[in-house]
Amino acid sequence: MLTRYHTGPDGKPVKKAVVYTQSEHGIALNRVDRDAVRILEKLRQNGHDAYIVGGAVRDLLLGREPKDYDIVTDAEPPRIKKLFYRSRIIGRRFRLVHVYAGPKIYEVSTFRSLTNGTIGNTYGTIDEDALRRDFSLNALYYDPLAGIIVDYVNGLKDIQARRLVPVIPLKSIFTEDPVRMIRAVKYSVGTGFTIALFTRLAMRKHASELASASVSRLGEEALKIFGSGKARAIIETLYAYKLLGAFLPGLAAVLDAGGQDKDELLANLADLDSMVSDTGDKLLRSLLVFIIKLPVRKAASLPAPDAHTAFALALNQAKEFLAPLTMPRIEIEEAVASVFVPPEDQGPLKKSRRRGRKKPAARPAGEAPDAPNTQLERARAEPKRSRAAQAAPDTAPANGRASGPKPPAGQGQSRSAKRRRRRRESSAPGERGDGSQDIPPA
Repeated sequence: MLTRYHTGPDGKPVKKAVVYTQSEHGIALNRVDRDAVRILEKLRQNGHDAYIVGGAVRDLLLGREPKDYDIVTDAEPPRIKKLFYRSRIIGRRFRLVHVYAGPKIYEVSTFRSLTNGTIGNTYGTIDEDALRRDFSLNALYYDPLAGIIVDYVNGLKDIQARRLVPVIPLKSIFTEDPVRMIRAVKYSVGTGFTIALFTRLAMRKHASELASASVSRLGEEALKIFGSGKARAIIETLYAYKLLGAFLPGLAAVLDAGGQDKDELLANLADLDSMVSDTGDKLLRSLLVFIIKLPVRKAASLPAPDAHTAFALALNQAKEFLAPLTMPRIEIEEAVASVFVPPEDQGPLKKSRRRGRKKPAARPAGEAPDAPNTQLERARAEPKRSRAAQAAPDTAPANGRASGPKPPAGQGQSRSAKRRRRRRESSAPGERGDGSQDIPPA
């Protein structure tokens, strides 16, 4: 074990950090992600300090496979982006760089200063950056190239003792950032570490301040919890610390009510953990299926005129259950569609209509019908006739066709008869229609 010193105000050396060698911390280089090591090499080759920090170091010390690697350096974001062409700067308040290596993303940030407190964004040195970390298990700096861990806050001993110890003083750690209370529960359940008594008391004292946290940050923490494989234990612990009501009030209300709904919710959370552990599926819609299963089932049991209305009701219930968190609508719709069971088909709603006229009863064979009593009935009883037939007296030809009396010869009303009459009238007596004369024989 080595010790780093710096010169104090009086000119004397002051202990700054403990440096553990590879034989002391036991992390083998072949366990470290090669792309993360290459990023460190490039930063070092260009004159910058760089370390792996946070959860990756903690997991390596616990013998686990890190889910992701965070890298910290003294290079500022524009310089980092210039060194890695496949990278982009993200964030407005807290700027950092995402470096891409194949499908993987590595988060590279710059050392932060304590000038503006633990939530400021002024760039600083590694020893200041260590004192900004929330808990000691996340404040270890690992250099795989040199094989050393730099420990400013006694973090390695806290990991070995399996205890969760805050780095920031208790009077300000949760008031500056209430989300740290959720992170404390998540780390404790995920690692099995115990939370110190005074830290637990501070969490209970400041639990109400979680309601003022950013909704986007709460949503990020919720997704991490749902995909952790330990969602049930984390949510039950948050409920015990009275943190769940400000975080996920819909779930807290079910746990408050108890009974069958509580048992069903806890069973769904256990199924969620099994699914994540067995399949590794962490798509948002896949995770939400288990969270919103209870409200969707209850909404589907309510009376509704059709399946479309029932689905819309279930979707609204799912959104209210997740409030105040805001999730993408398409993801919630897909999750609801996966578990929604439409109600039994009740058929289309019937519209009121006027009753039709009742048909008269059938008459016995051979019985004469009654005579029409009214003028309207007589009109309906008469057969329909053409206007020409109505104008002329009725006759009954032998062939059954209705026809009037035949007009005199030469006075027909057809078109050809009219043309013949016009030609005769325009011709003089003794003349033909073509102007020639008939001369009698001598």
